[in-house]
Amino acid sequence: EEFGAKDGLIGHAGLTIADDSTDMLQMARFAMEFCAIESCGKCTPCRIGAVRGVETLDRVARGDAAAIPLLTDLCATMKSGSLCALGGFTPYPVMSALTHFPDDFARAKEAAE
Repeated sequence: EEFGAKDGLIGHAGLTIADDSTDMLQMARFAMEFCAIESCGKCTPCRIGAVRGVETLDRVARGDAAAIPLLTDLCATMKSGSLCALGGFTPYPVMSALTHFPDDFARAKEAAE
């Protein structure tokens, strides 16, 4: 319950440990890319959404801050529209990174300027 109160989620028992030098934008991209690779292709939100998610995160990494609302909408669609846990849970690390590490996303914009 305490974990959930901080937007934590216990999933497949995987654990990723990062220090303060880890770029959470890249970690979010990794999660989305993993889904794109592993998707069975049965449902559109997972099959196409994950690919578009990687592309959108790449846009953010290039400094396109306007892509962040698109990414948020895409994550909401994947969460509610995917048929299985892979597509439905992929948005959680992405949204968690956006929520808890916004500086990593802002840095990409600053670097592009």
